[in-house]
Amino acid sequence: MDQTNEKLKVDIYVPLDACACEWDKFINRVFETLTPYLNFIDYNTKNLNSEEAYNLNLHGKCVVIEGKKVISASYLLKNEITNILKEKGLI
Repeated sequence: MDQTNEKLKVDIYVPLDACACEWDKFINRVFETLTPYLNFIDYNTKNLNSEEAYNLNLHGKCVVIEGKKVISASYLLKNEITNILKEKGLI
C-alpha cells in the first residue's frame, strides 16, 4: 500500500434542499459501499441543486470520484470502488 496521505476524493451529490425521503435510500446504499474503505476516502456530501453540480452537468443523485468519474447508481459504485482504489495504489 502507498504510504502517502493521499485519499480518493469522493463527492456524493443529492438534492439537499429537498426532503430527505428523496435521497436517504441512495445515500445509505452509498455509505454501505464506502464504509469498508473510509480510511482511503475523503468524502463530502454536496447539493445536487448547486452551481457546482450544474457545472458538472449532473442531473440526478450520483457519486463523483476525483471530480471526473460520475457513478449514478450505488450498485455501480460497489462494482467499481475496489478497482479504483487499487488503481490509485491505496489498497
